[in-house]
Amino acid sequence: MIVLIILLIIIILLSFIGIYFVRFALLRKDEFNMKVMPEKEKELTPEKRERKRVIEANTAEFNSMTEKFMENSPEKILHITSHDGVNLTAEFHEEEGHRYAILVHGYMGNRTQMRHLAAVYSSWGYSTLLPDNRAHGESEGKWIGMGWLDKDDILLWINTIVAQDSEAEIVLHGISMGAATVMMTAGLDLPANVRAAVEDCGYTSVWNIFKDELRAIYHLPAFPVLYSFDIFSRLLAGYSPRKASSLEMLKRSALPMLFIHGDDDHFVSTYMLDENYGACKGKKEKLLIHDAGHAEAYLREPELYFSTVRKFLESI
Repeated sequence: MIVLIILLIIIILLSFIGIYFVRFALLRKDEFNMKVMPEKEKELTPEKRERKRVIEANTAEFNSMTEKFMENSPEKILHITSHDGVNLTAEFHEEEGHRYAILVHGYMGNRTQMRHLAAVYSSWGYSTLLPDNRAHGESEGKWIGMGWLDKDDILLWINTIVAQDSEAEIVLHGISMGAATVMMTAGLDLPANVRAAVEDCGYTSVWNIFKDELRAIYHLPAFPVLYSFDIFSRLLAGYSPRKASSLEMLKRSALPMLFIHGDDDHFVSTYMLDENYGACKGKKEKLLIHDAGHAEAYLREPELYFSTVRKFLESI
């Protein structure tokens, strides 16, 4: 009897923990919760101060360029409905020709954060589509998809473009969770119109990124917490973090892909760059940006970043 009571208490406790972490990590939120990011250094070294200065200066330049882009190419708002009934929103900027870039934002972000990249792609002659992922921005949805649910939404956006332009040549480009979305999308049965993809600091799987953050933030092991999380993620959010793998989807894909990461990324560890790159079966290249933190690569070395992207895309 005592053993049964102890087991019941353990089950209740693990259930509480699993539900707590699912709601903490996957439930839609209006504001970014900084607890999901590693604590930054309280005192900046001279090198870190210089990096901060460079990134702030480059951000200001991108902001100015993006402001002009938005003035010259006002967004057209598009809407589609996902296969599970979620209303999704994106903005579209049209250019002449048949080249398109779908630009996918990261965790707790929204489409406006991809306008820097849209301005660059537009200067290369690409029409750009910037979706709000489900449970982000103006798109509906209660649960964050972490790329796994989003991959099917991106396929719908791809098909929307192809339905309007059968000659479309489409590039996918994502940052952080958006990069994981792109890698997961690459493993789907895509139309031939999708020519290449760029992933910037994407994780190898939802399981692995949560395992790393569970250890970094809470100093907890994967077992049993993450296993409880997985159960309640399936029950509440509709998918399993163990199944939601960029690596497994890359193994199914021959899509040409450029892999980018910063060597000072403490959120999505740099080892994930090599694992993702190794899983890719198609034409591939990788770029490691020195002294760039998470999602900072294009702000740290914009000329190197975008010249590498453009050269890769022109080689396809």
